[in-house]
Amino acid sequence: MSDIRVVLVTGASTGFGRLTAESLARRGHRVFAGLRDVTGRNRKAAAELTALASAEGVDLRVVELDITDQASADRAVGAAVEAAGRIDVIVNNAGGIFVGPVEPFTAEEVRRQFDVNVLGALRVNRAALPQLREQGSGALIQIGSVAARVTVPFSGLYAASKAALAALTEAWHDELAPFGVESVILDAASYPTNIGVNATMPADQDRLAPYGSAFGGYVAAISGRAEETIGDPREVSDAVVRLVETPEGKRPRRTVIAPPAQHRAVEALNRAADDAAVAVAADMGVTAFTAPR
Repeated sequence: MSDIRVVLVTGASTGFGRLTAESLARRGHRVFAGLRDVTGRNRKAAAELTALASAEGVDLRVVELDITDQASADRAVGAAVEAAGRIDVIVNNAGGIFVGPVEPFTAEEVRRQFDVNVLGALRVNRAALPQLREQGSGALIQIGSVAARVTVPFSGLYAASKAALAALTEAWHDELAPFGVESVILDAASYPTNIGVNATMPADQDRLAPYGSAFGGYVAAISGRAEETIGDPREVSDAVVRLVETPEGKRPRRTVIAPPAQHRAVEALNRAADDAAVAVAADMGVTAFTAPR
């Protein structure tokens, strides 16, 4: 394709990130696949991505990127800009999920959840924004969750982190529009990726014990339902590819990828939130500082 984008994808070792990086590269884009610990735990993934690039002749490069470290984010973005001369899109995909009732989680565990899902995107965007503002173009694409809109039991910590990410996306959307930079979010339902397999449970077993029966029933219900409605994670990566390839200024602020019932429910909430945001901004007298919704 003629409109080649330079894209940095975080969390590209597995799941949505891996699928997105490979799909974008195969479509002719210049892709930087961000992985942490490329010589250790992600050595195999890094080697596979490098081998794919060589075998298929696509522009897919692995860069070391630990989103919990600002210096690492700065280096990864700098490497992409140095190699390509610019950067067009950041895909903030890296994340994790802490599952269980809220009470047993310690403050340290809460910090870890937010460090990855919220501060991780903030660090990477902070690294990229000077370049994007100088270019006068670019996009930040956050991978969110329907949990940011609808919190179900035993996912409160994860939902809170994704709600925070959504709020940051909204702020970036308004604040960066004058510079020609877009900020959008894709809210995905649960799909079969490693994020669920690698879920973190509360460490405080004494506090978890009173919730044991209900939490066990919840896990069984979710697992049984997933077997009936399991989706293809490529639905999400394909949607990210479409957002990357959408012309500048035309990307929807929110995209929902979910089963029909969830999609309808979350879209209804999004429309109501848009109406509320317009009304509140008007009442506060700050409409001039907001971007079109």
